[in-house]
Amino acid sequence: MTIRRLTPKDLSAYRAVWADGLMKVPSAFLFGAEEARAIPNKDVERMLEANLILGAFDDAKRLVGFVSARRGGPRRMQHMADIGPLYVRPEAQRQGVGRALMEAMLEQLAVAGIQQAELCVDVENTGAQALYQALGFHVFGRRPRSVLFDGVGRDDVLMIKALDGADLTRGA
Repeated sequence: MTIRRLTPKDLSAYRAVWADGLMKVPSAFLFGAEEARAIPNKDVERMLEANLILGAFDDAKRLVGFVSARRGGPRRMQHMADIGPLYVRPEAQRQGVGRALMEAMLEQLAVAGIQQAELCVDVENTGAQALYQALGFHVFGRRPRSVLFDGVGRDDVLMIKALDGADLTRGA
C-alpha cells in the first residue's frame, strides 16, 4: 500500500471512491450523492489543491481510500484542523488502511505546525470511534442533529487530539 497526497491528476479516481462511499455509507458524508455529483470538476480540483487529502493505493495502484483535512481559516484558528471524511472501500477494509491513512494525516498535520486535530463521527459509527480513540482522540462533546439524513437528525460525537502534547482533557 502507498499513501500520498492527492492532486488534481487524481480527480477521476477520487470522484469514483467518493461516489462509492456516498452510495455505501451515505451517513458518513456531509454531501448527499446528488450534491456531490453536481460539483463541477474544476471545483473538486480546487478542493484537491486547497485541502490536504491523502489517498491510499493498493498494489495495483488503485485508489482504495482517502482522508481529508482542512486547516482553520482565520489566523486565530490556524492552529487546528478538521479531519474528515475518512473512507475506505469495503474490499480494502479490515486491512489497516484506515489506520494508515489517519496516522499519515496526523503526521502531516503535525509537520505543518497544527497543534490540534478535531473530527466528528456519527454516533452509531462505533468502529470509527474505536479507531480514533486508539489513535489518541478523545470525546469532547456531542452535536445533536448534526446532519439531517433523509429528514431524520443524526447525532455526531466530537473528538479531538492534541498534536503538540497539550492536555486537552482539562475541564472535560
